[in-house]
Amino acid sequence: MGKKDLRNKVSFACNFFGSTADYQPVSAASVTDENAEKWMSDLVTRITSVVGLRNRFRLVALQNFNNCAAVCFNNETGQDRFIQFDRQFLESFQKKTNNKWFVTGVLAHELGHHFNGHSLDGIGSRPDKEIEADEFAGFIMQKLGAKEDEAASIFSFLNETDGPPTHPVKSKRYAAVSRGWNSAAGNNIWVSLLLENDADKKEIAYEALMAARNETDAGQKLALIEKALKKVPAYAEAISEKGLVYLQQKQYKAAEQYCAEALMLEPYIGVLRLNLAKVLMARQQYDTALSFIQDAIYLKPVFPEAYHQRALLLLEKRNYAPAVSDCLVALLMNPNSAEARADILISKGIAHSGLHQQEAATQCFAEAEQLDPNNKRIAEYRSSINRKFP
Repeated sequence: MGKKDLRNKVSFACNFFGSTADYQPVSAASVTDENAEKWMSDLVTRITSVVGLRNRFRLVALQNFNNCAAVCFNNETGQDRFIQFDRQFLESFQKKTNNKWFVTGVLAHELGHHFNGHSLDGIGSRPDKEIEADEFAGFIMQKLGAKEDEAASIFSFLNETDGPPTHPVKSKRYAAVSRGWNSAAGNNIWVSLLLENDADKKEIAYEALMAARNETDAGQKLALIEKALKKVPAYAEAISEKGLVYLQQKQYKAAEQYCAEALMLEPYIGVLRLNLAKVLMARQQYDTALSFIQDAIYLKPVFPEAYHQRALLLLEKRNYAPAVSDCLVALLMNPNSAEARADILISKGIAHSGLHQQEAATQCFAEAEQLDPNNKRIAEYRSSINRKFP
């Protein structure tokens, strides 16, 4: 068997994590093979709505597949995400466990693999991946109305020692589902700023992080981040921001460590995936970086910075046409500052130049210079091609 910008965090929790305890799962036995994909699609939609996402998955019902799996296939622009499943197989195990939540839990587990980026690294199942997916399944089932024992007992068919080397034993899977369930129920102290109980600490931490993001001096920026972390030690956004400071200083090992740590704390925040992608790009790990950017966009569809970052990656690979497309999408999303818009226009101009579309490139650079006359990338690019733009 087989993501929150701080400003969006409160609305995310309020709008997407509301109680849906009146939901009753549809039994696999009541679904025909002809209707299997629609049945599964409806269930996927219900699960993705819990975390505020659209159902963008492709479904394939397979007879004699004897499994339910998260699969990722490459295409010309990235990956297609699939859920492959065998309805009759799921029906047999739903009967075996006598648990109406079995199919919901299995599907949530597989979606957890996709949301956590497990299906993108080409490695396959590992115990740590399975635990993360189990926690996500427990989280989802609680939000849909399952009791804690109902959620955990989707694994009741296992004995205490069942499981190949790639999958954890039964007791660990029960514990992982319960952790996810309790996180959703608010019974554990979450790592996020949102669920920190002390309002004064939250306010101080938030203000310190916002000040850090506006600070240009690396030492002062780090001091502000440490101030935020002193109030909320597991403040994922602050930890990730710390990673970006080390990235600017080209201390890549430390940068990756902090960005990865933040993502482990809060796997559903798109900007944390984007920050780690920036570090991976700096280390020239382009394929892995792309997978994290794709996930960032998936978690936060209106995310101009992520589209621009993907364009920058495509420029590194001299893949100019899709870079132009990503820049155009980013611009249509109305970036929140003139400097950000200018930076995107510069990338778009470079991509047009790579396609020998000099008139379009010149227009992009001219617009960028009006928005941000002191942008260093314009001068750097002009110098690199030994050419002046009007």
